[in-house]
Amino acid sequence: MRNGKEYVMTVAAARKVARMLNGDSVGYSSFPASLAEELLEEGVLVQSSYGRRGSYRICDVEGCRTFLAQRYAINGSLEEWIEMMSCREAVSRAELVAMAGNSKVRKTRGFKGFLVNSYVPIEASLCEEVFVIYPAEGTSVFIEDYEHFRIPDDVVVIGMENGENFQRIRGQQYLFDDLKVLFVSRYPQSADLRTWLQMIPNRYIHFGDFDLAGIEIFQREFYAFLRERSEFFIPADVEERLKNGNRRLYDMQYARYKFMDIMDERLLPLVEMIHRYGKGYEQEGYIVG
Repeated sequence: MRNGKEYVMTVAAARKVARMLNGDSVGYSSFPASLAEELLEEGVLVQSSYGRRGSYRICDVEGCRTFLAQRYAINGSLEEWIEMMSCREAVSRAELVAMAGNSKVRKTRGFKGFLVNSYVPIEASLCEEVFVIYPAEGTSVFIEDYEHFRIPDDVVVIGMENGENFQRIRGQQYLFDDLKVLFVSRYPQSADLRTWLQMIPNRYIHFGDFDLAGIEIFQREFYAFLRERSEFFIPADVEERLKNGNRRLYDMQYARYKFMDIMDERLLPLVEMIHRYGKGYEQEGYIVG
């Protein structure tokens, strides 16, 4: 959004972008049209329609962050920028310039940790004290002191890339009935979840969108660090879903990811299917009820 000769983003708009960077979708009516046009032209935003609802979602997280840095001078963490701008009356101009210029100025993050959820009780431990995870429906638990958070070795960690999928885990229980699982969400967007996963021996399954960008996120953010202990969730019916998937999603991502290196060979059949049908499929489609 342009203001005179400078591009200016409001805090309200930035909060919506931050939500999408964390996997959420934002409705058409609540997102600034001019900013949506910019992000669509850049190829980092896609439109989705479910019934009567229309929404936007980020399809290229790194591309979006690069765009924000180049167009709006928002380098580093968007969440930190929002926090600083929200209380700018208490922040010196020098600190704001340092943030915009990606200086060495350090600022403590408002939130450290990640969200967890489960539809069955999971007996975990926090600082060596028993801690049962079983949030009421419609809630989740934020783990701040993740360095001292542990779960039983037989629990499989399921990483939900999309916010709606994380919020509605009971609508996806049929996908994981044979496993003892703990659902996690890396909100706010940070490396804290990955750091915790590197501390524990548990198996990690990444549940993201079935498209080129979703595969790239898994490989870059998780597989590169966890290797074979991590895997990308591939449901048995994914080919049928891709046949009826989103062609626009594929077209928007193709130029950026057509030569993507496949580090995890287990993904080769899925990548081949995505290219064969020329479509992607969003993980929200697996929510029932």
